[in-house]
Amino acid sequence: MSRRRDTGRPQRHREEPISEQPPLWRYGLAAVVVAGVLGIGVYFGFSDFFGRPDAATAAVMPVRMSMAGFEPQVITGKVGEALEVELWTTDAAVHLQGGVHTLISDELRVYVELPAESRRTVTLQMPATPGEYDIYCDTCCGGKESPTMHGTLLVEA
Repeated sequence: MSRRRDTGRPQRHREEPISEQPPLWRYGLAAVVVAGVLGIGVYFGFSDFFGRPDAATAAVMPVRMSMAGFEPQVITGKVGEALEVELWTTDAAVHLQGGVHTLISDELRVYVELPAESRRTVTLQMPATPGEYDIYCDTCCGGKESPTMHGTLLVEA
């Protein structure tokens, strides 16, 4: 049996070193937050392209109508044929007069409305005369007077 001698002084305890590194769960939480922020950024940055039809595999010609105009700007068809066009937009109603985009051709007597944030397939009857026909949207960004809101319907022989 060993006896300790009481000196009347408090005993010193060896102090445990304080860890300088945060616990591992904090790294995991930070990674989840960073991944979430990046995911949201990618979604908002590229959301216009989500659900976008692929022109190479589509049975109809996809045409995006936006505040920047028509994409593609030239829609090509053959004389006298019916051309199916899938119109689509991600623009919100508050940015559009009456909540719609329009595809208008005065020469061909075409008038089509596309509600905001939607898609719709329409059939355009190509005229019997080849040529270039103006199409435009009259409900957005200056309408017919805006050069960006015009496109071309190219009718080939």
